Amino acid sequence: MNLSHEAVENPNTKTELQRTNRPEKIPSDFIWEKDVFCHVGHRNLDMTEALSLFAPPLKESFKQAALDFAAKGDYSSGKIISIFSSFNTSLKRFPAASLDTAWAAQALKTPSFATNTGANKRFLVFWKAYDDHAISNDALQLIAKTKGPQSTRNVLSDNPEKSWLSNDEYEALIASIWRHYEVGTFSTDRTLMLLLSMQYARRPRQLAQLKIKDFRIADPSDTSGLSGPMVSFPGVKDLKAEKGFRDSKFEHHPLPDHLWNLFKIQRNNIKNLFEDNLGTHLTDSEIDNLPVFSSTHRIKSASSELEHHYRLDWRHSLDHQLFHLKAAKVSNILTWRPNGHSEIDPPLSHRTGQPIVVSATRLRHTRARQLARKGVPRHVLSHWLGHTSELSLQAYYNDPAEDARALDEAMAPALMPLAMAFAGNLIDDEGQARYHNDPSSRLEFATGGKLKGVGNCGKHSFCATTSVPIPCYRCRHFEPLVTAPHQEVLEALKIRQEEEKQALRIGGARNLLIPIDLSADIIAVQNCIDRCNIRKKELEII
Repeated sequence: MNLSHEAVENPNTKTELQRTNRPEKIPSDFIWEKDVFCHVGHRNLDMTEALSLFAPPLKESFKQAALDFAAKGDYSSGKIISIFSSFNTSLKRFPAASLDTAWAAQALKTPSFATNTGANKRFLVFWKAYDDHAISNDALQLIAKTKGPQSTRNVLSDNPEKSWLSNDEYEALIASIWRHYEVGTFSTDRTLMLLLSMQYARRPRQLAQLKIKDFRIADPSDTSGLSGPMVSFPGVKDLKAEKGFRDSKFEHHPLPDHLWNLFKIQRNNIKNLFEDNLGTHLTDSEIDNLPVFSSTHRIKSASSELEHHYRLDWRHSLDHQLFHLKAAKVSNILTWRPNGHSEIDPPLSHRTGQPIVVSATRLRHTRARQLARKGVPRHVLSHWLGHTSELSLQAYYNDPAEDARALDEAMAPALMPLAMAFAGNLIDDEGQARYHNDPSSRLEFATGGKLKGVGNCGKHSFCATTSVPIPCYRCRHFEPLVTAPHQEVLEALKIRQEEEKQALRIGGARNLLIPIDLSADIIAVQNCIDRCNIRKKELEII
């Protein structure tokens, strides 16, 4: 009997042999193309010049160690690029054939290398264990004993261009965002991105990782402990859980109606963007896995990389991170710089007389400061911001200028900012409304189980506010009736605000904070009432 012939012919034997085959290696997110370190689909780091003096064995050793270090998963992909970018910069500035104490002393003078001292040390220790000739012992000791630079705490200062935004600046910025959206200078995705950052103080990477399914209507039995519109942000910087893309704890928050409505428009835009670029119809379940923020370039690049590098069918990989905008791109969008075009410049700061300097970090610091000033306990704010320690929040609760700010807040009613004031046009009767023949323009207030008219909308659009449930009083298109029950609206807002002061809610994986501030709307409604009272006297109806 020919046993080899029987093995070929017997399908069961063939199956058994296949079971012993080495499984196909999953393609790495990092590769080397000659001396270019590539984060597939994201960024290429050309290290040709930096490694030019390395002998071939040392160069190959470095390159293999870089791949193995990245594969360990101790650092995010962005941090991996940051680490090797710092090596690239230091080696180009101080060329070296070997990593000795002379090189180490010079490298530590490079800002990017010094900033990454801790992570760089871990890579060098890892590499030396892999190759004893990677770096001299003295050089490694020098780097190990050197502490990284202390980061500047801009939040501790009153620098009007680096620290928190004042309440006036914050409100003016929100009003400006809505105006730009209304006239079309801001797209839906940019508007939603800015408002989410201002409302929830999320990091750019958290916004970049958002998927359509992270926005939903939760019922009372939802595991998050919330009901109604909500958003779940992917956690970041969770050292005990985070190993890769969206695998940390999720942070659940209630979503105001105006952001929910804006998200629904963005969902439809993303659906159309993917279907147009991929040339196919997507099911609802496929749409749920799409990113909230993407672009034509990202979609085309992702589908190509998935096919050629990862050998995957994009149709079954719509949840892949390559389809998402890069965190750096999100950060750039949030950094709203003046560029000489007045229609998209930030509003002027009352402190500097110049356009407000806007960045993701400033927006995060500002929101955290606002919540701390409202008396939110440290442990709640720590969880809400995704910190692992309450010590990092000290600046928000212990500010040398707090007494002066408290005085400013006490004087706020006398110094009411324009962005917080009523900006509409009073009408004596509905016939004076711009769209008086359109019933859908009528605005009503629910009270005591009844609907009472409060005025009309002069243009069907989002209003300049970030709060609910009465946004129209701060919109320039609102046309309130002089005789409407605005006082009832005011009382309802005050009751709602008292409820919001109970900021702690328990549910899901983390403590939950409801970050809805109605103070600006209360001021606007009161301003409207005052103007209505003046008009009533003129009409002799009071």
